[in-house]
Amino acid sequence: MDHIIKKLEKSNSINDIVTKFTLIVDENQLVHGALFFIPVDNRDYKVMIPAPYHEILIADVPPTYKKILNHKEALLLK
Repeated sequence: MDHIIKKLEKSNSINDIVTKFTLIVDENQLVHGALFFIPVDNRDYKVMIPAPYHEILIADVPPTYKKILNHKEALLLK
């Protein structure tokens, strides 16, 4: 996670608003969280915020990369 934060800080895009994300929903329409796509150096890193923590992040205004990466429940996916 620190590696991604450093690269975003270097490119001055750490405070940019997240533009690509999706909700993780199963076949019973139960939401399990949100998946955020963070572009760094021609690669998209996937960060998952599990339910119910994702609800506050996307409630009013889309979050910034910094807010997503510093969230205590954030999971970096391969």
